[in-house]
Amino acid sequence: MVKRFFGKVGKGAGGSAGDAGGNQVKIIKKGAAMRVIFFYPGEEGTYVDNAEVTLYENGIIHIRSAQEETTTHLQNCEILWRFETDAEDRANKVRLLKPKGESRAEDKNPELR
Repeated sequence: MVKRFFGKVGKGAGGSAGDAGGNQVKIIKKGAAMRVIFFYPGEEGTYVDNAEVTLYENGIIHIRSAQEETTTHLQNCEILWRFETDAEDRANKVRLLKPKGESRAEDKNPELR
């Protein structure tokens, strides 16, 4: 089935999967996902946790986990990517917020500035 989508399976030039005709399918994103949820019409939803996911330019997704490996189309699933933040970096950041009420009052009456 993978051969049907990609032709010859494997990486070509530029981190892409190539086919026998020399066409290259570009990899959009490759990384770890916390969960991949599958939605197929007429079936109950299912999911895979802690998977390595490769998303290709043509909408094909290759999913590999410890339990299984599969290929599907982006329209049939939802990917919850795993984001890692550095705890030290997060502690040093300061975020300034402007309350909505304050900014609206300034916009309506410029003399309040």
